[in-house]
Amino acid sequence: MATTSQAYLEGIRVKETKALISDLCRQFYHLGWVSGTGGSITIKVHDDSIPKSQQLIVMSPSGVQKERMMEEDMYVLSSDGSVLSEPLAKPWPHKPPKCSDCGPLFLKTYEMRNAGAVIHSHGMESCLVTMINPSSKEFRITHMEMIKGIQGHGYYDEIVVPIIENTAHERELTESLAEAIKAYPKTTAVLVRNHGIYIWGDSWISAKTQAECYHYLFDAAIKLHQLGLDWSTPSHSPIHSPNGVQGSHRNAKVSAKEGLNDGIEPSRRYIVLDVEGVTTPISFVTDVLFPYARNSVGKHLELTYDTAETQNDIKLLCAQVSQLSRELF
Repeated sequence: MATTSQAYLEGIRVKETKALISDLCRQFYHLGWVSGTGGSITIKVHDDSIPKSQQLIVMSPSGVQKERMMEEDMYVLSSDGSVLSEPLAKPWPHKPPKCSDCGPLFLKTYEMRNAGAVIHSHGMESCLVTMINPSSKEFRITHMEMIKGIQGHGYYDEIVVPIIENTAHERELTESLAEAIKAYPKTTAVLVRNHGIYIWGDSWISAKTQAECYHYLFDAAIKLHQLGLDWSTPSHSPIHSPNGVQGSHRNAKVSAKEGLNDGIEPSRRYIVLDVEGVTTPISFVTDVLFPYARNSVGKHLELTYDTAETQNDIKLLCAQVSQLSRELF
C-alpha cells in the first residue's frame, strides 16, 4: 500500500504516532521544555516494510499550547517535506494552523543523520548553559553518570555539543545547524545560544532518553559552576587557571593585548561599599576581601600586566617593599 494513500494516512501507524507526539508534548511541557508554545517534536512513522529514509513524518504544529495538543492537530509530511495532511482550523481564539517553524531544521536532521525522531527543547538549562561563556562554541562535560545515556558515550568519555548562534527566525538556523552536524559527526545534539537545543535519535525512545540526559548534564554544569567547580574536568575540582589562581576555566586563554578571554569568567560576588569598620566588620575584610584579592590578583596581572597603570603600581609596590626592608633591617 502506498504511504501517500488516504487509507495509509488514516491508518493505525500514523494515528499512533500522532497520539505519541501529543502525549510526549504534555510530558515535555511539565518539564519546561515546550512552554509558551515554544519547542517542538517530530517522529517518523515506523514501518518495517519501508526504509527509514522514506518513512512518513509526523510533526507538531507551531504556535499552539503544546500540553493541549490532540492527534488531529498534527501535520503529516512525506520524506521530502511535502505536506500530506494538515489540521483543520479551529475557532477563535485559536490561531490558524501552521506547521512547526522548526520544520526545515527537522528535515535537515532527518536527511543528514537518518534519525527516527527529533526534539527541539526550550528548556531553561539548555539556554543558560550557552550563556555562561558567551564566546564558547562547544559544551563539554565528562565523568558524569548520565553521560552513559548519550548514544556512543560512556562514563569516562567527554560529551562535546556544538553551540550555534541564535537568529531572529527559526528557519534561518538551518544552515548553521547543518554545518554543526557535519563538523561534529559523533554528536546527537546541537545547542542554540540563548535559545535551546535540537536532539535526535534513531527512535523516539532514543531521542527522549538523550534529551533527558542532556538536560540533566546541563543542569549539573550550571550548579557546578555556581559552586565554583569545573564541570569539564574529570575531578570537577575548583576552577583554577594554569598558574593556580582560582576563578578561571582550565581552557582559558587570556590575551592582555586583545582583551579576550575564551574561558569562563568567575561571577562577582562582593562589592566594596565603604572602608572597613564603617559598613562592615573587620571579619568581612579578613575573611572575604583578602581571599578575594589573593585569588584575583593573578587574573588581574594576566590581563593588565603590560599596561602603564599596572607597571606603575608594580614599581610603587617594589619601592614600598624596599623602604620597609631598610626600616626593618
